[in-house]
Amino acid sequence: MNNKVMTALIFGGAAVAIGSFVGYKIATDKELREYLLRNVQDAFNISKRKVAGMTEDVAMRTARMTRNPKINQEWVENQWEAIGF
Repeated sequence: MNNKVMTALIFGGAAVAIGSFVGYKIATDKELREYLLRNVQDAFNISKRKVAGMTEDVAMRTARMTRNPKINQEWVENQWEAIGF
């Protein structure tokens, strides 16, 4: 029992120490924050492009499968926005 408690305390302490170091590094390193933010924004933009690239056929099938006509309406609105209206 004592070995399990000691092991848990050691791993818990190591997790706190590592978390503290990572938090300190992010809080004090401006370049690291900018790098992480840039990566998150890139991932978001890629995801957004993939969703915007949904074809009408896929939108219609999705609307039929989910019985949700709003999906098709949103797709049409996105197409109008894409061409500038």
